[in-house]
Amino acid sequence: MKYLRISLAAQFLLAVYFQMINWFSLGLWNYQPGSIPMFSSISSGKIQWGDVGILCAFLLPFLLFIIAYRRRWNWLMWTGVVGYSVWLYLQVQTWWVPYLFGASQHWQEIYHRVFAHSTKILPSFGNHLAPDAMHLTIQLLLIVIVVYSIVGLIQVQRSNKSKLKEM
Repeated sequence: MKYLRISLAAQFLLAVYFQMINWFSLGLWNYQPGSIPMFSSISSGKIQWGDVGILCAFLLPFLLFIIAYRRRWNWLMWTGVVGYSVWLYLQVQTWWVPYLFGASQHWQEIYHRVFAHSTKILPSFGNHLAPDAMHLTIQLLLIVIVVYSIVGLIQVQRSNKSKLKEM
């Protein structure tokens, strides 16, 4: 259960982090031209309720996982792992494939228009465009969530099997 608790902590951090980068301007950390943080949208009266719905939807996996954890619904936790794994896969496809193998012309145009001024930790070289730090943080949290959830759920299943054998 230790691994599942670590996964839950990482999911909580990801949920809070995701809300922060969408609600508040954090300078170059989450800078994207034309993007208005939700807090500013509310203040100016130009809120898009669909955006609020999307942000709430990103809280749902964490909330479902915590309910599943407390009730020991392994099937629902596995469903959460699948969802987080898909999100991680999309992050890898979007950021790491272009970084490692070179970005397409289309991705270079988007990158230079949207992410050129955001904070980077890794260097860009040629058409190998570094992931921005905001997305890198999401990816690291997703890795922790997926790995620790899988290890934790496998341990729970093994524990349950050994308990059945003892009966």
